[in-house]
Amino acid sequence: MARHFSGLRLRASRQAAGISIEHLAVAIGRSAYSILEYQRGRVTPPVDVLFAIADALGCDVTELLDEETAHAA
Repeated sequence: MARHFSGLRLRASRQAAGISIEHLAVAIGRSAYSILEYQRGRVTPPVDVLFAIADALGCDVTELLDEETAHAA
């Protein structure tokens, strides 16, 4: 099964860590708007940014991913 970035998991992890959107943005060198777009699932962060997010939140990158299930026809 493939795994893909999840904006919902990002938001949940960020909130669980008690980190504001603005603080996360500063910590990873991105704008607060970018963080919002990641959380909304409109934009997928590049791999290096994904690792920076996980580091800033104190979590593993896998916590920011969802499993993509293949549906049988």
